[in-house]
Amino acid sequence: MPSARADAPPTLEAGVPRALAEWRARHYRDVRYELEFRLSPGAARVPGTLALSVTLGARPVDLVLDWRGEPPQSLEVNGAQAQPEVRKDRLVVPARLLEPGRNVLRLRFEAAAGDAGAPLLRYRDAEDGAEYVYTLVVPADASALFPCFDQPDLRARFRLSLELPAGWRAVANAPAEAETAGRVRFAETAPLPTYLFAFAAGPFEALTNADDPVRLFVRRARAERARAEAGEVLALNRAALDWYARYFARPYPFAKYDLVLLPEFPYGGMEHAGATFLNEERVLLPQTPSATERLRRAQLLLHEAAHQWFGNLVTLRWFDDLWLKEGFANFMTAKALEALASEFDAWVAFHALKTSAVRIDTTRGATPIRYPLENLADAKSAYGPIAYGKAPALLRQAEFLLGEPVFRRAVRDFLRQHAFGAADWRDLVRAFERASGRRLGAWAIGWVERAGAPTVRARWRADSVGRLAEVHLEQHDGAGARRLWSQRLRIAAIGTHGIASAEVLLSRASVRVRALEGVGAPQLVLPNAGDFGYGRFLLDPQSQESALAPEFDIADPLMKAQIAEALWEAVRDFLRQHAFGAADWRDLVRAFERASGRRLGA
Repeated sequence: MPSARADAPPTLEAGVPRALAEWRARHYRDVRYELEFRLSPGAARVPGTLALSVTLGARPVDLVLDWRGEPPQSLEVNGAQAQPEVRKDRLVVPARLLEPGRNVLRLRFEAAAGDAGAPLLRYRDAEDGAEYVYTLVVPADASALFPCFDQPDLRARFRLSLELPAGWRAVANAPAEAETAGRVRFAETAPLPTYLFAFAAGPFEALTNADDPVRLFVRRARAERARAEAGEVLALNRAALDWYARYFARPYPFAKYDLVLLPEFPYGGMEHAGATFLNEERVLLPQTPSATERLRRAQLLLHEAAHQWFGNLVTLRWFDDLWLKEGFANFMTAKALEALASEFDAWVAFHALKTSAVRIDTTRGATPIRYPLENLADAKSAYGPIAYGKAPALLRQAEFLLGEPVFRRAVRDFLRQHAFGAADWRDLVRAFERASGRRLGAWAIGWVERAGAPTVRARWRADSVGRLAEVHLEQHDGAGARRLWSQRLRIAAIGTHGIASAEVLLSRASVRVRALEGVGAPQLVLPNAGDFGYGRFLLDPQSQESALAPEFDIADPLMKAQIAEALWEAVRDFLRQHAFGAADWRDLVRAFERASGRRLGA
């Protein structure tokens, strides 16, 4: 039903609907939150006060705040007492109480605190009885902590003060500017979305490395263990911040950076601007950690550091573009890992990440990278292997398609254009187009707004003297929808005399590959050498036979992982074909024949 006035807010619904968010973004400017909380051990309710400043146009409109708590105990609007209208998790201040220009609301309220499911989480340490509290409001739970405009594109500046129990210390987005016994006031932040607001408090200890201002906060009972790990953790974190600053041609964008280790933290990490929260168990490893545990810790530190630029400096406009920040964080993690921690096989780990996404993306019901989302109440559904695995694969494909220098120039331009603001996937594509001089709209839509992945294989034959005579690269839609994808691939032929490779743009159902010469008698053709493409990349039967031969060996760990994955995909195809039935070796041969289009019985 249409609104009574053209400037009235949309009909209010539960959650944060897109229509309301877009309306508020048009009407509200220069938002500032001044918050104070009184923290007490064991309290289920935390008293808070808020001074909210917002600028309105010449014709004021209603102020519609998101608030999922009890009605505020008091409200003052521009110095006068007022009674808010409470509707469907909203506080509405009518336009008649507001003025053109700057308006200030002052509220007293209480927020919930608890062991789980609350915006302010508590942890009681069984080792020494100490208590710790910390916020977690991503993607749209800030409105359960304080009244606010809980949407990512309406950035605001925050000032925070905390009253603390004796012996506690606190860390937040900005540096502390005044500390006395039982109280700390933090400096004003740069403009942030509400989901990045954070603080943690308790009897923490803070560890540092010489000449590095970054602090590692750890609970008191784990401080000794953390001292053994802090040097390596902080050194890698510092190297990451410096490497990203060089790559993005932009210094670290916030006033300070801290790492906070939290027990029972529900995620690996959360990239709050200036204060990343990390799962304690992912950082403080066993005394003799495995290579996998050390890799996962390095990836975690690099991922969260990358977010300080992608996600924090530039924020997604709406959570349907979650992939924009998570995809970049995972892609940049692999690039930084390759540069800073060569003991790990960065691109082998990246390949494993992509594989988990492909296996979901080739099932019915797969969703696009850009997740359809009309209400932030559903934003948590956008998290998963597509955002974290397919999205970074798309970015690696974009870098391969455009060339690394062009890609890097586009990324720098994107960050410069949208610094301390919000952007969506189309803004990124426009940056790619400006840097490359190419039109990429159709290519981007095919990858970003459509689900699914191609199945790609090479078909080849040898000539009469055993040399590689002809190679074709083919793709089809495994879901049967007859879609085609455009991507640049590197195809490699492995033979008795060595390896030859060529690059090809696969945008049709089949393309011929040239310049694969000098390999001698061909053994195996790999259709995605270097792993720049995305999809299911299968081996033809001749290549499968070579790969399974005892004498066949490849030194390159990424190529070895890709060949193993392709062989496993052949097994998976066979199992799908014969699920809940009987089969013998001839059925497997027939499966290979269907996949290759060749007769293999003899």
